[in-house]
Amino acid sequence: MNITGEQKILAILAHLAYLLGGLGFIVAPLIIFLLKKDDPFVHEHAKQALVAHLAIAVVSAITGLLCMALIGLLIVPVIAILWLLLVITSILAAIKAADGQVYEYPFIQRLISKL
Repeated sequence: MNITGEQKILAILAHLAYLLGGLGFIVAPLIIFLLKKDDPFVHEHAKQALVAHLAIAVVSAITGLLCMALIGLLIVPVIAILWLLLVITSILAAIKAADGQVYEYPFIQRLISKL
């Protein structure tokens, strides 16, 4: 399969969308996922990124709520590690996308297969 530069850029954007700030890290891969259903390479990268970003957002929100009850303060280091893991794996995914390869995020493949 011949992967074009545009396909690589869209896949990289989906993985590194957290650099956009705010909800951009969810909106960008979601838009790419919905608009590129006919492109297996871009669609798969966007799906991987979307699920990874949604998972970290949900875990962060739950931790934020628990912090209000002081219970979450114990979980904050875990969330920091998960965010670091997301940054590292998304950079690896972007490198794979730039090389025209597919990347699967660790720990979330069960969720990915349902989408």
